[in-house]
Amino acid sequence: MGRNNRMAVREWLALVAFASAIIFGTAGMIGMFRFPDPYARMHAGGLLGTTATFSVFIGSLLLAPDRATAARIVIIMIFFLISAPTGSYIVGRFTWETGLPVWKPKKRRNITDKEQEK
Repeated sequence: MGRNNRMAVREWLALVAFASAIIFGTAGMIGMFRFPDPYARMHAGGLLGTTATFSVFIGSLLLAPDRATAARIVIIMIFFLISAPTGSYIVGRFTWETGLPVWKPKKRRNITDKEQEK
């Protein structure tokens, strides 16, 4: 019975990791549609996409049937940790070099009492 309880805890922790991946992935998608310029969108997509992917890796690591599979998952995690930020940097650098401007908020006018009466 002790082994079944331990498996249940591992499965619950994996479920939490997968649920957090869904939350981070959804937040990243919302950020990609809501942010005003490509740089902010890329930041949201890259940061939350990496976090969501790592949550999936952690959940998979918790459910790994043996040490060999767990070692493979860790190697994939290391590769992803190196390649994902590098890819985001390359795309961001290329975007910057094309001269795409950074978004700046519009200044709001102060409404005077005379304009409010109209």
